[in-house]
Amino acid sequence: MNFHVPEDPVIQALLGIITVRHAHLDYVLRMTIMTLTGLDIEIALDATDLQGSAELRDRIKRLARQELGEGKPLLELQALMTRCKRATRTRNSLIHNLWAIEGDGEPQIQTDDRKWAPIPTPEDLDKLADELLAVRQELNNSLFEGGFLYKALQVKKT
Repeated sequence: MNFHVPEDPVIQALLGIITVRHAHLDYVLRMTIMTLTGLDIEIALDATDLQGSAELRDRIKRLARQELGEGKPLLELQALMTRCKRATRTRNSLIHNLWAIEGDGEPQIQTDDRKWAPIPTPEDLDKLADELLAVRQELNNSLFEGGFLYKALQVKKT
């Protein structure tokens, strides 16, 4: 096997979109921590600097349980964290695993269990890019007036 970078500009562009959308998702995870704690944005950003997605999700789940208690908003947020986890896991398997080609064969990607599989199709990549966008939008929307997390935190304040 030899290292391989896909030459298809569509695949290259989609991998870039996936990478940027994942960074957006991580930022909204950090903003969720800010919202749950009531911290100033600069403090929240400093407090979560260089934390990975898994650590951010775990912190959100702990803070949400403290701030929201048991109930529908907590369950909605936990379900959303699970969707974030799945999207991140899929993204990580694409970005962090080895892309290679053997001789004149087809490009392959090493899977998490160190087996080889065909590289994802543009449709597969587009689906992941859409999922990253969807979970980021849903989480972000929950933080603003009208969103389930915003409403739950407002009820707690009263």
